[in-house]
Amino acid sequence: MFNLGLPAGGEFMLIFVIVGVIYWCIRDFGAVAQAGFGVGSRVMQSIFLPAMAVTFAASPIAGQNFGARHADRVKETFRTAALTSTAIMAALTAVCHWNPELLVRGFSSDPHVVAVGAEYLRILSWNFVGTGIIFTCSGLFQALGNTWPALLSSGGRILTFVLPALWLSTQPWVRLEHFWYLSVATVALQALVSLWLLRGEFRRRLAFA
Repeated sequence: MFNLGLPAGGEFMLIFVIVGVIYWCIRDFGAVAQAGFGVGSRVMQSIFLPAMAVTFAASPIAGQNFGARHADRVKETFRTAALTSTAIMAALTAVCHWNPELLVRGFSSDPHVVAVGAEYLRILSWNFVGTGIIFTCSGLFQALGNTWPALLSSGGRILTFVLPALWLSTQPWVRLEHFWYLSVATVALQALVSLWLLRGEFRRRLAFA
């Protein structure tokens, strides 16, 4: 239980670290920037719920088939969950590009906060599909009984996002958008790493006699 649970919990700890680093990096942009990021990030987390419901359901289904030694069903579960979450995330990306201000105004009437939060959603929505793939891979890692690759994939963002973000925060020309675009790029990279690690797990753990 600890071997499965600790890495999965470590993923959430890393999310906390990344969010804390972002708050620290944008501190010089003022309270409006931090408020806009806070609202935008919470709205984004709510947007993720439909896709997370799909990926969370995939874990026990794939786990049951893994226990029954049906490798083809495990792979089919992953394909179905990945395609479904991608379709959901693509639709939510379109919503965030259509009118992100509408999603933010329910939490703040300050036009400056709304502008920051809307721009955050507009840019970060480009990584919604990648995030859905990451969620799906994490669920399959749990089903296969090895959550360490998911932690490794998330831990990679400490190198690819946190260190560059800290460097950006010291540059006089930096803008808020630079941190958002950096996040999009690193999530895309994390999605590719997760897929690569999951492929390796499939190769090792689904080779039933």
